[in-house]
Amino acid sequence: MFCIKKVGSAICLVSLISISPNFGRAAEFNLTPSLSVREEYNDNIFFEDADTVDDFITTVSPGLELTQRTEQLDLSLAGTVSQLFYADNSDLNEADQNYSGRINYQVSPVLAVNASAGYTVSNRPDRDVYTTGLVQPDTRRKSQAYGIGFGYTLTEVSAVAVSFNYSEDRWDEVSLDNQNSKNYGTALNYTHSLNQWWDETTGRLNLGFDRSEYEASETNNYFATIGAQHWFSQTVNLLVDVGVRYADADYLSPQPVFVPPASIQVVNVEENNTDFGGTGQAILEILGELTRGRVSLRHGINPASGRGQTVERTEAVLDLNRRLGERFSVGIAGGYYHNSADRDEFSLRGIDEDAYYVRPTLQWEIFERFNLQAGYNFTYIDDHEENNNRKQNMVYVQAAYGVPLFE
Repeated sequence: MFCIKKVGSAICLVSLISISPNFGRAAEFNLTPSLSVREEYNDNIFFEDADTVDDFITTVSPGLELTQRTEQLDLSLAGTVSQLFYADNSDLNEADQNYSGRINYQVSPVLAVNASAGYTVSNRPDRDVYTTGLVQPDTRRKSQAYGIGFGYTLTEVSAVAVSFNYSEDRWDEVSLDNQNSKNYGTALNYTHSLNQWWDETTGRLNLGFDRSEYEASETNNYFATIGAQHWFSQTVNLLVDVGVRYADADYLSPQPVFVPPASIQVVNVEENNTDFGGTGQAILEILGELTRGRVSLRHGINPASGRGQTVERTEAVLDLNRRLGERFSVGIAGGYYHNSADRDEFSLRGIDEDAYYVRPTLQWEIFERFNLQAGYNFTYIDDHEENNNRKQNMVYVQAAYGVPLFE
């Protein structure tokens, strides 16, 4: 299985490779056009602490997805264009875009290869707040991400996977906050069955390296974790990884320099800082017929798009859905993010922000493949560095329809 996870502004490509072949599966091909229309009321569209601006926003999103699955191949290509219409602030009318592709190929019973690519164009200030806790400038950002991974079964009880990824963010208007950035990463994952000591348990070892490059700073992050995944039942499992990380940051510091005979000029001097710390994650996942969801806890070094530097992030996220009937379901999502960086740690600037959000939803499948969803979202940002706090209330209704053409 292969997934794409948003971290900060970058799309971090995480390789979760299933080593066991799936040779019993019949071939499947489909092309699915879709359309969703969303109407929302947002009482603070710019996430300001004072002089807030509210508006009604209509979003029309046509999309197209192609999937092909055979005994060895799992391929998916998808694209969505979301046109935003603001009732009172028509100068903000823009089109967000999201294109992605992934492929997983079982070369042999012991070797799997995967690759992925993604490209997004986004405009909203709250584009990342539910995945990183950071509010962005209302400036267009173009992001691209690529990844490749390999998985190999060593024995009946052990396997190894290697992944490589690259992502890039570019802003239409560059400033101290929204600097263009590049992110590189590689990781080695080793798993070994622990069933001889603890049934339904797999041990894990992860080694990795990430590099984030901004216009005024660079951070190298090395990490190592050890952990395990345990299945309590066929529908409930817990994954825990704990370890250490080492960060090496270079950044530019403006400093006054005496220039003979009698003048002082400000020049950028490169500074360096190194730091050890902890890193890890814990994920509880429920995959029941009626109840599906996960609770995740994570801590580590992450890029921070819209901040022009790397941050240390702690997050706790809940996403839970419960079916109440054949066509009706309720959901609850929520999260807490703490983004921090001391002055002169990863750059000249300090960051100390807490973000909270909660989002209950209702979904009704009116008829096959036609869904109606309604929800409310409350978000609270507490910026200790700037000594302010910001709130946003948002309610929405969305209708979506998609039909496979070759089912």
